[in-house]
Amino acid sequence: MIEVSGNILREADFMAVSMLSGCVLVFIYDVLRIFRKLVTHGTIALAIEDMLYWTFSALFVFAMLYRKNDGLIRGFAIGGIVTGMLVYNYLISSWATGIVARLLKKLIRLFLYPLHLLAKWTKKPVRFMRHQTARLWKKGAKLLKNVYKEVKIGVKKR
Repeated sequence: MIEVSGNILREADFMAVSMLSGCVLVFIYDVLRIFRKLVTHGTIALAIEDMLYWTFSALFVFAMLYRKNDGLIRGFAIGGIVTGMLVYNYLISSWATGIVARLLKKLIRLFLYPLHLLAKWTKKPVRFMRHQTARLWKKGAKLLKNVYKEVKIGVKKR
C-alpha cells in the first residue's frame, strides 16, 4: 500500500475546506435571495444587505485562510472557493433554495395561523361594532343638523 505524505493530506484537506467554504458562501447568498423575495426591499436596504454579506464573506474567507493556511493567500485556495461556489450554484442551489423556501413558507404559516384565527374570531364582532358606530354617527349627524336648523331659525327671528 502506498503511503501519502502528510503535506499532501494537509493540502487536500485545505482544498476541500476551500471548496466547502465556497459552497457555504453561495448557500448564505441563496438564503438572502429568498429573504429578498419574501420581503420587499428598497435600494438602500439592498445595498446595506449586500455590504453586510460581502463583509461577512471577506471575514469568513480570511478566518478560513488564517486557520487552515496561516493567513497565506494562495491561488489554489481562491480557485477552490470559486470551484465550490460554481459546483454549489449549478448542482445544489436550485434544490436547496426550493427546500429553504418551502421551510420558510411553512414557518411563516405556522406563526401567522394564530393571527388568522384571531381575525376569524373577531370578524363578526368588529363588523357589528362598525355597523353600530355608523348608525350612531348618522344619528349624531342628524341631531347636529336639527340643532343647527333651530339655531339658524332662532338667529333669523331676532
